[in-house]
Amino acid sequence: MRRIVSIALMACALTLQAQNTHRHTTRTHKKVDTHAEDSLAADSLMMPVTPYADSLQVLLDRYQQAGAESTGQNGSRSVNPYYFPLFSVGTLYNGPLQQSFYLNEAAAREQRQSCALTQDARLTTLYGVNEVLAQMYALHPEYFSQTQEQLMEKGALAADITAPIKTENKLAEQAKLADIEHDVVDNIAAITRRPNFWTLKGEASLKFTQSYFSDNWYQGGDNNYAALAMVTLQANFDNKQKVQWENKLEAQLGFQTTKGDTVHKLRVTNNLLRLTSKLGYRAIKSWYYTTRFQAQTQLYPNYRTNSKTVTTDFASPLYLSLSLGMDYKWNKKRFEGSLYIAPVEANARYVQWKSLRANYNDGPHQATKWTWGPNVVINYKWRIIDNITWQGRLYAFTNYHYTNIEMENTFSFYINKYLDCTLFVYPKYLDDRKYGKAKDDPEGSYWMFKEWLSLGVRYSW
Repeated sequence: MRRIVSIALMACALTLQAQNTHRHTTRTHKKVDTHAEDSLAADSLMMPVTPYADSLQVLLDRYQQAGAESTGQNGSRSVNPYYFPLFSVGTLYNGPLQQSFYLNEAAAREQRQSCALTQDARLTTLYGVNEVLAQMYALHPEYFSQTQEQLMEKGALAADITAPIKTENKLAEQAKLADIEHDVVDNIAAITRRPNFWTLKGEASLKFTQSYFSDNWYQGGDNNYAALAMVTLQANFDNKQKVQWENKLEAQLGFQTTKGDTVHKLRVTNNLLRLTSKLGYRAIKSWYYTTRFQAQTQLYPNYRTNSKTVTTDFASPLYLSLSLGMDYKWNKKRFEGSLYIAPVEANARYVQWKSLRANYNDGPHQATKWTWGPNVVINYKWRIIDNITWQGRLYAFTNYHYTNIEMENTFSFYINKYLDCTLFVYPKYLDDRKYGKAKDDPEGSYWMFKEWLSLGVRYSW
């Protein structure tokens, strides 16, 4: 009795599925008499369940009389075999399970719509049968005693055709094959290129300034011309894993005409040669164990006003520093930079000229003076907008006897690819009595300041 009720439920669900499918098809599709289908479902309730073959045959005969028909290979009527799983021995088929286990409801709804739009009665029937079987699998699993694989082992089900279809391509047979000489292939050798971890960059610029004062200008002043040449070269190594090695060479040389100096026609305004090298090994994320080396000196000798006395020259003095610390690096869109902290830095101040050693070291016989202490270095670059950039360096060192703090700021205003305007601001604090006003006036200020604004040409590569 329970099996008869289950078969009736499956027949009713299949009838509703068929009615819903025919509502979504186009107007040109052949309509099926729904009253006949209801009669078919009602008749199926009166059929005996055993044997299954007789019940299937009676249902198929009623199905043909209701108007659902198909054409065989010889043009005669043939029964619809897609309802066989509903009335045969309870079997767990793979098709209903594959159809039911979609990832979401949207995918199942899309399949139902595509099935209705195909106007294929057999495909629609198969989809409905699978849906009814899936529901019965969930509601009454006790009715199913075998699987599809067991039927295939007994030979009750035919396997799908998996043999490839062989085709003849007569056009390919008529095409002539190109003659390739083997010696050409043999001469080809594979070339292995190692990745290049080096990044080379450079920038060169030449700036000009000019000032003019009339003879009767109420505040006075001297007419002057100034020129400044700057070159920056960088060679950086980064293997994208652990090691980073940054190298930067900076050279600046500027001259200015002056009427206040009767001995020299040109006065040096910028005079710098500096090499900075940092070798880092990644510790964690953006932190690196880093060794930092820096060497700084002058390119051109500088003289006192109205005198031939030299105040600075190449390697007189020469500043050398070596330290070991931690380096933190960041790169946030328009802002990038690094923070270097070293608990101990060794500084050496070397003076080549004996006549200048007393000005920088403790006496004329002391060529090199060593100092030790902690230091902090911050390098930063902020691209404020597309054509304005702020780049700078903050350096702080102390040996607990004197303190040196300097902050270099360069504001670049790019007019086009080759023209720019540069503003340089350089405040410096130094309480060493060998320099500045502290040398002659202990009560004088330890702050120094330097600034210049120029317009010129620039080229980057």
